[in-house]
Amino acid sequence: MSRAVYNALLITEDSDSSDFEEEMSAFNVCVRKIKTFNPRIDYFNLLDENEFIRRFRLKKSTFDKVLNEIVDQIKNSTDRNNSIDPIIQLLVTLRFYATGNFLITVGDFGGISVASAGKIVKRVSYALAFLSSRYIRLPETPEEKMELKVQFYGLARFPKVIGAIDCTHIKLQCPSRENGELYRNRKGYFSLNVQALVNANLEFMDVVVRWPGSAHDSNIFANSRLKARMELPEFSDCIILGDSGYALSHYLLTPLARTTTNAERLYNESQIRSRNVVERTFGVWKRRFPVLFFGLRLKMETTMAVIQACAVLHNIARLQRDPQPPDDIENIKQLLSAEISEIEAATQPQINSPAQALRNALVIEHFSVL
Repeated sequence: MSRAVYNALLITEDSDSSDFEEEMSAFNVCVRKIKTFNPRIDYFNLLDENEFIRRFRLKKSTFDKVLNEIVDQIKNSTDRNNSIDPIIQLLVTLRFYATGNFLITVGDFGGISVASAGKIVKRVSYALAFLSSRYIRLPETPEEKMELKVQFYGLARFPKVIGAIDCTHIKLQCPSRENGELYRNRKGYFSLNVQALVNANLEFMDVVVRWPGSAHDSNIFANSRLKARMELPEFSDCIILGDSGYALSHYLLTPLARTTTNAERLYNESQIRSRNVVERTFGVWKRRFPVLFFGLRLKMETTMAVIQACAVLHNIARLQRDPQPPDDIENIKQLLSAEISEIEAATQPQINSPAQALRNALVIEHFSVL
């Protein structure tokens, strides 16, 4: 109890009670924080289409589709206490993805507190990540597989390809003192090493978001569900393409370390041009959601949800034919190119094997006649 209150309680019997009440009222005003509510701007209706895309990275029609998909998961059970509408929650989350700023900046943008902004980003990211089974999936029917093969063949005439695989690093703050060094990658910063399989339309078909930055690409694939799926009979006539950092197998073809014939040179050229779609996908993905480029400063579980949510949103944007994101991140292409070069340098040793014989047969049968 403060001395002002203590002195007020020691009033004499002939003191006026009204003076005591006034003093107590003044004391309460000094210590009680007045609750205020900032205005929440309806950017959906305020901005035109182009300005909305610049700030939130999606068309209005795409935004409306996404909102309808997750509204039941993010809406509040009551309207009491000035609850935040689902549309504001999604706008705040997309603004966070589009800027990578601190939560307090995103909260000010949406007219909410930093605590509410953190809870909203987490809730909406989990709701979006939950849509992965619907929007990020491997081909299931023979027709879907054939469509992917035709699309890849149209790129560089490489047969039987349904996807290209690679990994990219997403920056993090140091996760913990005990396990932090596990997340330090070869470039010296903390990250998650995210594996992705993409199709010729720059859409994700499989995403793995759980490995620390020190993990090697080939080790991530060796322990992934994708590898187990590719070894099943349903994908016996399908091929995926990877760089030299992966081990050669009968379903994952890598470039030749040395070329001596024209057919081998054509094979390498076609292989590199075909798998280039995965690097293009990473570039478009990080330009659309710069938070993936600048890095995340959230708890690990929320960070994984944000990355998965951005992959889901990327696929939805591709399906809805949203315009390409602006190239407003300086030097991102140079950084991605440097990352590609380092991966190419880390070549897996290749030994004589049935997989190598299969690759040699493909070179002779297909590329010697091109």
